[in-house]
Amino acid sequence: MPYTMRQPSLGVPVPSLEIVLGLLAWVVGAGALGNGFATVLVALGIFLTAYLWIVRRRNAAMAVTLHPERRRRMQRLVVIGVAGVVLLPSLLSLVDYGELATALSAALVGVLLIQASTVLEERSLVATGGLVLLIAAFGAFLALTYQGQGTGSAVPVTGLCAGIVLWVAAARRLGILEDLSRRYNVRIPGIR
Repeated sequence: MPYTMRQPSLGVPVPSLEIVLGLLAWVVGAGALGNGFATVLVALGIFLTAYLWIVRRRNAAMAVTLHPERRRRMQRLVVIGVAGVVLLPSLLSLVDYGELATALSAALVGVLLIQASTVLEERSLVATGGLVLLIAAFGAFLALTYQGQGTGSAVPVTGLCAGIVLWVAAARRLGILEDLSRRYNVRIPGIR
């Protein structure tokens, strides 16, 4: 008996994870800028998230019904992710490594996306998680390189870049990138 039931003609499952995580990363990154430009970026992120969510609602038929065991595994990953993102900054600030909080939270999200790829049977989550891990590593490098000054640049870079990667992954899975490449006759690698 298959663990995941999916109608064959509908393609990949709806990318709710990428949309929500993209908004969270974007708001954290934009909020670290701390001026009027941050408000504009947050508003832009909310607008893009609303657009992706509307497209996702139209594609609700793409939803995956998970076998109870896989549903439990997915719920466990979500609980670990929420607990890690909430607790990790507090724990790191206790040991004087608070500047790494955003980078390590992004790394946790990347690892959990890779784990979710086996639960949802969606290989593109491996690439998305890998890119988020690379961004997290670069953010950690920025945070540790510049004593005291790195945090100011590491949080926006990590948050905004991770948000963009997650939203592009969601747009690809929703078919938005394919529509754009067809409409404007642009060849995007990995898009038919």
